[in-house]
Amino acid sequence: MGDAVPNLWGHQTGVLSEYVDAHVSTPDLAIELPTGTGKTVPGLLLADWRRRKLVEQVVYACPTVQLAHQAARVARREGIPAVTLVGSHASWPLAEVTRYDGAEAIAITNYSSVFNASPKLGRPGSLFFDDAHAAEQFVAEAWSVDISRFDDPEVYAAVVDAMRPALDGMFYQRLNEDNPDPLTRPDVRLVVPVRRGLVAELDKALSATKGNLGWRFTMARAGLASCLVYVSWGRVLVRPFVPPTFENDPFTAARQRVYLSATLGRGGELERAFGRASITRLELPPEAGTPRNGRRFFIFAGLASDGTDDGEDLTRALVQEAGKALVLAPTVETAVETANALSPAGWPVMDKDAVATSLEPFTTARHAMLALARYDGMDLPGATCRLVILDGKPDAAHLQERYLADQLRARITLEERIRTRVVQGAGRCTRGPADHAVVVILGDTLTRYLSETGVRNALTADLQAEVAFGRDNSRAPAAEVVANVKTFLAQGDEWRDNAEPEIAKLRRTASTSPLAGTEYLGKSVSYEIEACRLAWRGSWSDAAGYAEKAANALSGSNEVRHYRALWLYLAAVWFHAAADEGNPTARAAAEALVVRATNASRGTTWLREVEPADNQVVQTGADDTPAVQKVADLLTKGVKRASHEALLTSINDGLAATEAAKFEPALSNLGVLLGAEAYKPQGSGRCDSAWCWGERVWLAIEAKSGQDPTKPVALRDVRQANTQLRQLAADRGAAAPPDGSASIIVSPRGAVAPEAVDGAEHHVHLAEPAQLLAIAADAAAAWEELISQAPGQRADDLQRLIRNVLGKNRVLPTHVVSRLTATPLNGAVVATGSKDDDLA
Repeated sequence: MGDAVPNLWGHQTGVLSEYVDAHVSTPDLAIELPTGTGKTVPGLLLADWRRRKLVEQVVYACPTVQLAHQAARVARREGIPAVTLVGSHASWPLAEVTRYDGAEAIAITNYSSVFNASPKLGRPGSLFFDDAHAAEQFVAEAWSVDISRFDDPEVYAAVVDAMRPALDGMFYQRLNEDNPDPLTRPDVRLVVPVRRGLVAELDKALSATKGNLGWRFTMARAGLASCLVYVSWGRVLVRPFVPPTFENDPFTAARQRVYLSATLGRGGELERAFGRASITRLELPPEAGTPRNGRRFFIFAGLASDGTDDGEDLTRALVQEAGKALVLAPTVETAVETANALSPAGWPVMDKDAVATSLEPFTTARHAMLALARYDGMDLPGATCRLVILDGKPDAAHLQERYLADQLRARITLEERIRTRVVQGAGRCTRGPADHAVVVILGDTLTRYLSETGVRNALTADLQAEVAFGRDNSRAPAAEVVANVKTFLAQGDEWRDNAEPEIAKLRRTASTSPLAGTEYLGKSVSYEIEACRLAWRGSWSDAAGYAEKAANALSGSNEVRHYRALWLYLAAVWFHAAADEGNPTARAAAEALVVRATNASRGTTWLREVEPADNQVVQTGADDTPAVQKVADLLTKGVKRASHEALLTSINDGLAATEAAKFEPALSNLGVLLGAEAYKPQGSGRCDSAWCWGERVWLAIEAKSGQDPTKPVALRDVRQANTQLRQLAADRGAAAPPDGSASIIVSPRGAVAPEAVDGAEHHVHLAEPAQLLAIAADAAAAWEELISQAPGQRADDLQRLIRNVLGKNRVLPTHVVSRLTATPLNGAVVATGSKDDDLA
C-alpha cells in the first residue's frame, strides 16, 4: 500500500462525486475517462464502495486474463479487498470464491467468465466493465462460431457446403481452391440462413464442433435462425448481428452495469457492443478541466522524404534510439512479423504468452520488442517504454467488420471503434500527464486513415495537434527525423522552446466534430437492439417492424445510406420468415422493403449477392437496367463474330498501352461492352471517357496511363477530376450527376501527393490500368456466353439471361462502379518522397 496513488486527479474526483450524487441506481451507466487519465483506480474505488455501502456482490471484468491480473495488482496497491477469479472455475480457490460470495471482496475476472454458456459468478449486484470501448469482440465472441479453414478444416468445409446454395458458383469455386488469386482471397459473402431455408443444414454442420467452438455453438444455437453467416476463403463466422446479452443471467440480473470507457461516443457503439438499448452517459464534469495524458510525438515513417522501404529503416533507427518498443498490429502474426523485422540483433521478441500474467518480463528487460494485437489495457508508464509502433489500420477484427467496411461500404459504423483502437494504441506509453513517448505510424492503410480530414477532426484537440505536428515533421529526410526524435526523448530546452509552442498553437486552432452521419447511428441503435432481440426469439413480424424503424431512423443522411440498406433488408428477411410461418400480409411487406433496400444500396453489389436471384425485385429504373437493355439491343441487332473478336483485341491492346491515342478509345469501347453510353465528351477540360448508364449512374474516367509510376498522382490531376462530373452533367443538361456517380483517375501511380489527397472531392477515385484489363476480361467472358445463348430468346428471357450472366461475371454497372471506386483519393496512399514537379 506504500505505492498507492497519493491522491486522485481532479477529473477523477469529479466523476466519483457525480456518481454518488446522481447515479447509484442508474441501471446502465457509462463513465468517460480518456486514455491515460486513469480508469482503473476510480473504477475499483466505485466497485468497492458499492460492495461496502450496499453489501452486494460486485464483479470487475476486464477484456483479458492479463488485464484482470493487472487490475488485481492495482487493487492490492490501493488496499482494495479483491479476489482474482480467472480461468476454469474448477481452479478458483474456495476461500477466495467465498470472500466474493459474502461481499467481503470484489471479484476481478475477465469478460469470458461473465459471458459464457455456464457462468459461475452467481447473480452479482453490480458489474463493472473496464475498457468497455473495446468490448464488442469480447462480448460477441461468446455467441460467435469463428471457424478457420486451417485449424478446423472439416467443420469449415461442412459449413461452406451447407451454405453452397446461397453462394454464387465462381465464389464457391474460389473457396475450394488451395491458392486462389490474392486479390480475391479477402472477399466476404453474407448468407442469411433463414432467408435461404438453410437453418437446419447450418445446425447439422455446426453440430460437429468441439472445444471452444462447441461451447460457442451451444450459446448461438438457441437463436441460430437469427444468425448471419459470413463466408471467406480463410474462415467462416456465424453470429447474431448484435450479441444477445439478455440471455445472460449474471448480466441482466445485476442491479447496475457500469461501463468504464475511454470514449462515450455518439453513435451507439457501447449499446451495440453490450446489446443494451439505452446506456446513460456520465461525462467528465466541466469543472474537472481537460485531463492531460502526456505528450506523444507521432512519426509517419512512410512519409520520410528520402524513404524507399515504407519507413522500415527509419523505424529500425528509432527502435535502436528508444531501447525497446511495443508493436501493435491487427493480428498477432503481423505484430510478431513486424517486431522480428525491426528488432536489432540479439533483442528478444516477446508475444502475448510472455506477458500473459504480468508485463514484468518486458518492463524489466533492458532491450526488447513486445508484439501484440491488443490496442488497450497495457500500462507502460514512465521509462518502461518510450516507443509504440502501430502497424496497419485496425479495421477488421472479424469478418462482420470486414463485410461492413468492404462489401456493405458502411465504414461509418466502425469509425468510432477503429478510431478508439488507434487512440488507445497510441496511448499505451503515456499513462499520466508527465509521460512522453514516440508513436510510429507504419503502413499505408493507417497512414492514409490518419490523413483523412474527417478522421482527424473527430480526434480530441490534443491529438489533432500531435498528429498534425507529426505529419508535418515526418516529411523530412530520415536523419532529420531521427535527430528530432532524440530531441524529443531528451525533453530538454530545445524541445520545450521550439516544438511545444508549435503544438500548443495547433491545439488552439483545433476543434472536434464527429463524422457526418454519427447522430443517425445514435438514433437507430435502440431499434436495432430490440429488432435483434425479437429475431433471436423468433418473433419475426415484430423483429421486422423494429428493423424498419431502425432503417427509418437512419433516413436523411447519405453517409449512413448503405447501413440503412442493411436494416431494410433484414426487415425484409424477417417479414419473409413471418410469411413462411403463415402471416398473410408479410410477403408483400417484405417485397416492398427489398425495393427500398435496393435503392439504398446503390453503388454496392452485396444485395444482389445475398438475395435469391429468383426473388430479386427488378425495377425498370434500377441502376443495372439501362445496361441490360443496351446489351439486349446489341444482341438483337446481331453480333458478327469476327468484328466482335477484333473489338476485344483492340480493347485489350489499347488498355495495355500507355499512349493516349490507343488507351482512350479502348476505354469507350469497353464502356459499350458494359452496356453504357460511352464516349469522349467534346470540349477542353472534359474527361477522356464518359460511361453513362441512362440517368442512373455515371463514371467520368480520366486516363493517365502514360504517367511515370514512380511519381505520385499530382494535385493538377485531382483538380481536373474534381470538376468532370459537374461538366458532364452540364453537357447532358442535368442539374447534377446521379447519386453514386464517380470520377476515376486511371493511373499506374500507386501513391498520391499529400496536397492532392487533401484537395480531392469525395467522388474522385484512383484505379490502375490492370483493374480495367480485369473488367475487360470479365466482360469478354460474359459476352462469349451471351453470344452463344442469346439466339432464339424472347425479349423478357433475354434480359433475364443478360442480367444473370453479367452479374455472374461481376460486370453489371453496380459491380463496375464498386470495382473502380475501391480507392477514394481522399483516403489514398500518401506519397513518401519529395514533391512531384507537376503538383501545382
